[in-house]
Amino acid sequence: MNRRPFLHAAFAGAAAAATGGYLGVLGGSEEDPDESNRRATSPAASDPEALSVRRVETFDHVVRLNALGDDPRGGISSVSALSDREREVVAAALSGGYETDDPPEWLAEFASGTPFVERSGTYYRLDDTFPTYRVTAEAVPAGEVEGDVATYDEYERAVTREEYVMSGLLRVARREAVELGYVWPSLRGFFENYAAARYHGEVVAFSVAVEDAGPPFRLSASEVPVSEAAGGPVWRADAASAAVREIVRRAGQARGAYGFNRAPPGLLDALREHRYVLLGGTFYTSYVESRGSPRISVSAEVRDGLLRLAARNRGDSAVRLSSGAPRPFGVVRCRPKGGSDGDSGSLLWTDAYAESDHVRTEGRAVELASDVAVVSTLAPAEEVAETYAVPDLPAGEYVVAGSLGGTETGDDSANDDRDSTVRYRVAFSVG
Repeated sequence: MNRRPFLHAAFAGAAAAATGGYLGVLGGSEEDPDESNRRATSPAASDPEALSVRRVETFDHVVRLNALGDDPRGGISSVSALSDREREVVAAALSGGYETDDPPEWLAEFASGTPFVERSGTYYRLDDTFPTYRVTAEAVPAGEVEGDVATYDEYERAVTREEYVMSGLLRVARREAVELGYVWPSLRGFFENYAAARYHGEVVAFSVAVEDAGPPFRLSASEVPVSEAAGGPVWRADAASAAVREIVRRAGQARGAYGFNRAPPGLLDALREHRYVLLGGTFYTSYVESRGSPRISVSAEVRDGLLRLAARNRGDSAVRLSSGAPRPFGVVRCRPKGGSDGDSGSLLWTDAYAESDHVRTEGRAVELASDVAVVSTLAPAEEVAETYAVPDLPAGEYVVAGSLGGTETGDDSANDDRDSTVRYRVAFSVG
């Protein structure tokens, strides 16, 4: 597991994880395919001398599509990416089955680690009759072990293969039998030389039973739905309309949440009903975070040469507004219009950074921001705002984009629409 420290770079959009997906990455972008597919949420306020607000947008619908590549859970191999010998074996399996009286070690390893293959957009499950190894274990008194007892370090070396460590093997084997289709050399030697291992303060004895149907051994392939290979419902968006494909593509490329107004028929239902979206050979996780006009509006104006951003509750009931620290917008950065998502952007300064317990500053720079979400409760028509100093930037147009979480208060906990994400985009010009 990759672990991350509590504090990390502010521009990484830490608050998104802290709110279960309600917060997008500050500094992301929205570009609707149709320029008319925009809804301004406030009139532009301007300072003709230096700074002016050009546009403020919020979006009726917000989705989050995280790109997973061509293998969403680590079990699908593309036939085109296999080695020559692997591809030859799979071709035989697809053509009726591959047989051998003595499967080499590489083949046992390949079959064990390749449950599914993909060829030209079609998915197949690989099944084999190669020997399997059934491992069971139990904690016993040290004096009852008939054989040598391995140290924990010896055990850990045995269960380590390349960059993969199966350190929980004995723990799982105590609860239920573990079946292995491939036993690598260090683990095979461990099974042959020891009868038990010292494991977290206990002596755990183990046994290994080999299930062997005997030759000829066979590898076969059968076509399966993509949902079986992916481990969840998959919507194949390649067959959708051009408008749908464009939104899926843009959402998949966006950092964090993606907002838009006009939803082609069936798009949001399809996203909600499927765990994954498949487009152009790439899988995306599928989340609909907001559907319909948002309860929170975002406005922007220039006051005394400073940029003021405000969030207002436009609904009829109180709303809990979630954001990164400090409230209500977290650490805010801007990027040049049309800039790359990889650009961390330029910091818009507010003294609230230095005053926050969750932000580390050095002078007028933010060094780190904590992975935490802060919540403000807004009554109907109530507004919360912050004012920012824009740094010395070259003349041009700049964009501030981000997300806020909005949860309607009340007792209707079964209403999924109580929680929503507000995606906003503010464009301002300098010079």
